[in-house]
Amino acid sequence: MLAVCCIGCKGDQIPEDVMSEDVMADFLQQAYLLESFYAVETNYQYDTLHPQILASYDSLLSSFGITRDDFEHSVEWYTRHAEIYERIHDTVLARIDRQLEAE
Repeated sequence: MLAVCCIGCKGDQIPEDVMSEDVMADFLQQAYLLESFYAVETNYQYDTLHPQILASYDSLLSSFGITRDDFEHSVEWYTRHAEIYERIHDTVLARIDRQLEAE
């Protein structure tokens, strides 16, 4: 029984080449806020500012010291571990809610 439990736990251990939960939450929070900004600024007409949006995402990735490939690899891993990804998403939404309440 203990061996099965340990094997199950190892399957959810985040590999070193995947962004940690904290870093992923921090990144997604900034990405969601960035997305919201462009949604408001363009009235959801993203194609009008497509180059600026891409540049903003590239800048965000750079500020976290990660590449687009690093991020995509991490998202791929987290989508295969939906319970962890959902926990991160819930954390991000709670942070944004607290931020809005404070304003």
